[in-house]
Order: sequence, then C-alpha cells, then structure tokens
Amino acid sequence: MITNNNSEEPIKKKRRIGTECSKETIDNLLILSKTDQKKAKVRVRKKHIPKFRLITTGISALLTTPLHDRVPLTLTDIQHLLLHSLLGNLNLTQSPRWYVLEKCNHLKQTTCLIVEGVSIKHWELYNSSLSETKKIFDNVVEILTPSVYNGSLVKELALVPLSEADKETMIQKYGSMNLALEVRKDLNVMMKAVFPIGDEVSDTSNRISLEEKFPRTQLILSAWQLIEENYPVPLKGKLKAIYADYVLSKEVYKPVTAKSPMFGLDCEMCLTEAGSELTRVSIVNEKHETVYESFVKPFNKIIDYLTRFSGITKTLLENVTKRLEDVQKELRDLLPPDAILVGQSLQTDLHALKMMHPYIIDTSMIYNFAGERTRKPKLKILAKEFLNEDIQSSKKGHCSVEDSLASIKLVQLKLSKCMEFGDAVHTNRQQYKENAIKMSPKPQYAVPIFNHIIDQSKTSVVIGCDNITGDYHTFLMQAKENPSNQLKKGKPKKVKLNTVDDMDEVISNIMEAGTDYNLVMGHLKVDAANIELIQKIDKWIQQIWDNVQESALCAIVFGGTSTDNGVAMVRVKSTS
Repeated sequence: MITNNNSEEPIKKKRRIGTECSKETIDNLLILSKTDQKKAKVRVRKKHIPKFRLITTGISALLTTPLHDRVPLTLTDIQHLLLHSLLGNLNLTQSPRWYVLEKCNHLKQTTCLIVEGVSIKHWELYNSSLSETKKIFDNVVEILTPSVYNGSLVKELALVPLSEADKETMIQKYGSMNLALEVRKDLNVMMKAVFPIGDEVSDTSNRISLEEKFPRTQLILSAWQLIEENYPVPLKGKLKAIYADYVLSKEVYKPVTAKSPMFGLDCEMCLTEAGSELTRVSIVNEKHETVYESFVKPFNKIIDYLTRFSGITKTLLENVTKRLEDVQKELRDLLPPDAILVGQSLQTDLHALKMMHPYIIDTSMIYNFAGERTRKPKLKILAKEFLNEDIQSSKKGHCSVEDSLASIKLVQLKLSKCMEFGDAVHTNRQQYKENAIKMSPKPQYAVPIFNHIIDQSKTSVVIGCDNITGDYHTFLMQAKENPSNQLKKGKPKKVKLNTVDDMDEVISNIMEAGTDYNLVMGHLKVDAANIELIQKIDKWIQQIWDNVQESALCAIVFGGTSTDNGVAMVRVKSTS
C-alpha cells in the first residue's frame, strides 16, 4: 500500500477510464460534427445576408399608398441606391432618405434593368400581365422621371454632378470625393420635374453685378429638400390634394442662374376662426429697398391678432380691403420668372400666401449653430450674431420689413464669405479646401457614375441597342479619360458598353454578364407599350431574376413617358 508522507492515510490509485469507442460511435460523432458545421455555416451566411427595406419616404412612394397620400421619389434616389450598393456605406454621416440597405458590404453584385417608355399608367392598365414581376417584387414605388419634362434619363442616371462647393462637402463627409453619394443634381434639371420651367434664360444684362465668392444657386433648396421641409410644391397625390387651392407664383419659370435676383420675403399672420391667416406681406430687394408692402384682410373673423408676434392690431386692419387673391395676383406680376425668394423658414410664409415657388434660400438652413440640421436657429439670434443688429425687439411686435431685410442681409453676407460661413455642420470643411483644389486643378462640374466605379476598382457593363448606348458613351469616355484614373497602377478594371441588335439580345447579355461585373445595367427604349410588350417585359424580368445570384441587388425601372411618371422595384435576392 502507498501512503502519504505527511499522513498515514493510504493514497488511492486513480482508475484509468477507457477511451476506446466503437467505429459506429465515432462515425456518428463525425456525422454530428459535420451537421453542426453546416448549421454553423448557415448561421454565418444568414448573419451576412444583405437586406433592403423601405423607410417612411419610400413607403410614401409605394403604389399601394393611396394616390392622395403618395409622394413620388426622384431618379436621383435610384441613382443613390445604385452607388450605395456598389460602394458600400462609406462612413455615411447621413442615412439614405428612402430605404435601408443592411449588410450592404456583403452584396455580391447589382443588376439594373431600365425600360424607357413604360409608365405607371402601363403598370396600372396591364397589371394582370405582370404576374411574374409582382411575385418577385413586393415594393413598387412611383418615381418622377425626366421624360415628363423632356429631360434625359441617361444623363440623370449616369451623371453625378459635383460643384466645387459640393466637392468640399464630399471630402468633409467621406474623406474622398469619389466616395460621394449625397450629391446634388443640376438644380434646373431637377426642378423641372416639379415646376413648369422653360429652357429660355432671363436677360441678366441690366442686373447688378455683385462680388460673390460662390454662386447664389448653391444655397437654393433642391426639389426633394422642398418636399422634406414641408414647402408647398405642385406634385400629384397627397400634396396635390393638400395644395389644391394654392397658386404658382408664375405660370412658367425660367432657369435660375448666378445672376437671378433675390427678394427677401416675410409675412405676418393672425389667428382666425379658420386658423392662421395672412395679414401682412413685405418684400425687399437686394438694394434693401421695400418693393412690396401690403396689409391683408382675412376672410374669416379674427379671434387673436397675435400682436406681440405679428405687430398687427385691429386699428391697422380697420380700413383694409385687400384680400389674399389680390396679393397673389400682385406678387405674380411683381416677381420675375427666375426670382429667388429669401426668408427664415419660408415655408410658413408661402403656406400663408397659398403660393408655390421653386427657388428658395432658407436662412434657417444655411446658418447653423448646433451642428445638426434639425436644430434651426432663430432669425433674431442670427441677426445679432452675424449682422450685429437687434431685431424683433419692439414691444409692438415683429415687423415683416425688418425680418425680410435681415434675411437678405444674412444671405448677402454668406455669399461674400464662403459656403462654410456660419454653418457649424461644415465647421471643419475649410481645412479640406486645399486638398480639393489639388485633387481637381481643373474644374469639373459633373462626374460620371462610371468614374466612381473605376476609382473604387469596380467593374460595370451597360447593355443596350444602338438607340441608347450612344447616350452613355460620352459619360463613359469622361470616366476613362479622367487623369486620376489613367494614373492608377496596374490594368484598369472593366467598364464597358455593349451594343446589341435587339431587345431580346439585351436580356440574354444581361444574364450572361451577371457574375462578371459588379454592376450590370441593361437599358431598353420602347416607343409605344402594348399588352404584348408588357407580357414580354414580364418574362424578361423573371429571366433576369432567375439568373441573379444570391445576395445580389436587382432593380427594375420603368422610365415613364412624356405625360406619366415611372415606377421602380428593388429587391435583394436571398433564400432565407
């Protein structure tokens, strides 16, 4: 017996447990292990599957949303999605406005089919012939398309415009210009989707030439910003119903330019039995002269003059006979067709006037203290901080002339400085200016989408017949000839055009190219859609979808016609 040196207690021998197992047991363990491995792989796959879903703005554009509540998207929204799917999140400071694309870095590929000449009316008329398309895509949204205003669908999809100011913003946001997603379209092109804007530019020869550090057009709100900020706009659906009794400030507008005149506008309102109604309007010009001043008599009985804010009293309105429609007519006669209206949160004033106008500079959006766009400064604080003027200090209430004058002075001050001036959102932007100049010594006002693709070492192909690919050729050449791309080491990635003989061949080439390119874009142009063509398109969409690989994004765009909007469908393919 073995004993412990420190005690008399015997040490028990440990019994060896046998480790031998039968072959059957081992095989079962291996099978179980392989099953667990497969399950683990499935879990990993599911974890990294990209997902696409709509958020509020996108839901508002759904065809399932009643017409009176529907607000269409723009083609820019589709372009942003395509870029997002290709280039990833890119450290975005702002989320996309109409969708969420989860795990987008795991997207394997993007396929997009554009059918120009098919509209929302065709979708509604031949809906039963699109059975396969409806099985594939749950979310179908209405989009404003260039065909409605005689614009180029190719230009709006292929072109990513960047002004010098935009370039600096992009560098600030993403570290590199070529990572830009939140870029602005040409202002006039986008506005034509909403307002009746002609092609003729106003004569600017007699207008004052002012020293401005950047074009005033850079401060104008874009079409979708007007919608987002609740400005009245002449759209279909919900907005059309809400603004049924509103009038346009002009029957037809002219394109806005850097020499378009600015007018400061401010209104005062009183509370009536029907709600807030207009009681005073003031407009000043760039010389700080009052060019329009009028009191207005509301149709409904006033229950509160709101004197402490409006400055309006019963005495001031006692002998006033002018009504809202009189003011509307006078303003329509006064304002030139390219006028830029300037004001603080001007949507309130336009709603009071029941008027719609395309060119707006909002001082609450071009100045910012908080560094957050949703937190807007008051005009009184802006005037004191930047103009060293005390406004709205009278115990008798606000003065609309004083407020409109302060707004136009603030815009003029900013134009004399820089885009960053007075805007905490862009506090650090100035330090990137020299880099922007170095990166682009020669001004470029538009960068093709292909330029982004090449720069990020992605590949793409555009497939179409000869009635469409020629339109893409210019933008592709601009990208290939870009100096920064030519200086890249190694063999350049594939970015090409493929011209084929007929539409069936476009579809077959899309299917063949699916795994070879990061972006495959097919573009068809049809003259007149009928039931036979719609049935064929439905079959094409099914064929394309069947060939799209898992974890790839598929987008279908019906480009609309000269009279009707288009539709768009988006889905990420997944077996889960």
